[in-house]
Amino acid sequence: MKKKTKIIIASLLILVLLLFVPIPTGRYKDGGTRMYTALTYKIVKWQVLVDKGGRYENTSVFLYPDNFKSYEELWELEKEKNAVDG
Repeated sequence: MKKKTKIIIASLLILVLLLFVPIPTGRYKDGGTRMYTALTYKIVKWQVLVDKGGRYENTSVFLYPDNFKSYEELWELEKEKNAVDG
């Protein structure tokens, strides 16, 4: 293989990794919520303590452009989507 071809393949591989491989980006003290972020999406494993001693557990995937929203904004979206109290 030519050197140029190897450089192009390596560059494309790095680009794919950056776009699609999630990296752990946060652990919150709300009950144990964890967040994993890639450039094109965000995965949130919700474990939130809610009213009346309950616990909300779910896994959500937020695609672009929602993946750039803050934890608080994502929690509001999640509450609206699933009618969570708290």
